[in-house]
Amino acid sequence: MGATVQPALAASTAVTPGSKKVEFHLNNHGAPVSGEGTLSWNGEGGYTFAGDIGIGCDAPTNEGRVTAWLEYGGTSESWKKSNEADCDKQNGQTDWHAVINVSGTLKKGEKLELRVSSWNATRWFDPYQASERQVFTIS
Repeated sequence: MGATVQPALAASTAVTPGSKKVEFHLNNHGAPVSGEGTLSWNGEGGYTFAGDIGIGCDAPTNEGRVTAWLEYGGTSESWKKSNEADCDKQNGQTDWHAVINVSGTLKKGEKLELRVSSWNATRWFDPYQASERQVFTIS
C-alpha cells in the first residue's frame, strides 16, 4: 500500500489592518514638490491616505505656475487623482499647499500604488514629472 499524502496547508496570506507614514519628494525643473501623510488600511482592501502636498512656491528656481497632486490606485487600475496644490508666481497665486484625503477599496490581493505628480507650465519640454511609485500590500 502506498503512503497517504496529506494536503499541503495553505500559507496564511492575511494582511492585518495597519498604517504607515508615507513621504514623497520631487523636483519639477526647479520647483520642489513634497508630500507626506498616513496610509491606513483595513486588511480587506479598504484604504485611506490623509496628508498634504506642498510646492516650494518661493524657491528662486521656480519661475511660474506649477501644480501638484497625489496619484493613487490599484495595480490593475488607471491612476486616480487627488485635488491639486497650485502655485503661480507670475500672477501672485500662492495656494501652494493642498490637504489630501482619499480613500477606496481594492480587490483582494491587489496592491495599492501611490505617487506625487506635478506639471510645470514654464517648461515646453517634459512639463510633467512624477515621483517614484510606492507600492503597498493592503489586502
